[in-house]
Amino acid sequence: MEYARNGEGDKGLEPREFHWPVSAFYSRLASFMEPAYMKTAERIQLPDEARAVFEAGAGDGRFSVALARTYPHLEEIVASDIAKDMARRAGKRAEMLGLADRIRPDVQDVQALTFKDSSFDAAVSLFSMHHWPEPELGLREMDRVLKPGGLLAVVDGFGRPSLREIHSLVQAFGGSLFSALAFCLGSKDTLQLDELETAVQDSGLSYIEMILEGPIALLRGEKPSIP
Repeated sequence: MEYARNGEGDKGLEPREFHWPVSAFYSRLASFMEPAYMKTAERIQLPDEARAVFEAGAGDGRFSVALARTYPHLEEIVASDIAKDMARRAGKRAEMLGLADRIRPDVQDVQALTFKDSSFDAAVSLFSMHHWPEPELGLREMDRVLKPGGLLAVVDGFGRPSLREIHSLVQAFGGSLFSALAFCLGSKDTLQLDELETAVQDSGLSYIEMILEGPIALLRGEKPSIP
């Protein structure tokens, strides 16, 4: 996770340090979602020419691993998280799976990235956006580091769906009841649909399309090329 809200109307961040046992708890939750990560990696449809990908809110790196396995042409995946311990876990996971040469953990604030403009062929995020205090800023930063013609893809939940609805959707992505429970626990502060729409509008990124499937939203678009 990158951010968590401290309270209603409060845009401050929770502590950036997710030490054990908190980081271990979130990592365990994420383990139940691995089949869904693989399905989601397929659904965002990274282009064949993509080589460098930035992931915001990568947690312990499971989605970065799914991207590496789904798209063998990717040469560099930056698995970034605002929490140092989560980034450390992502690095250990990549090393354990023999992917350390392709997955690079990094500590980044998605609303103030340190990368130069046009650094990546794709910028992605999975179930992290609802933790950003000002989502439109995160979207703008992801757009800034994206090359012209590159793909921006953000997946997140919205609203307050029932466990039955989440279970039905997660099954479509290859997950289980445990996956649905993990989603519920890990996404307790999901945005409302109108908040997602406002974030996209306020970002000024007119190329982003919002695709809805049950309580899941995919924000996806190709950054316009420079004329």
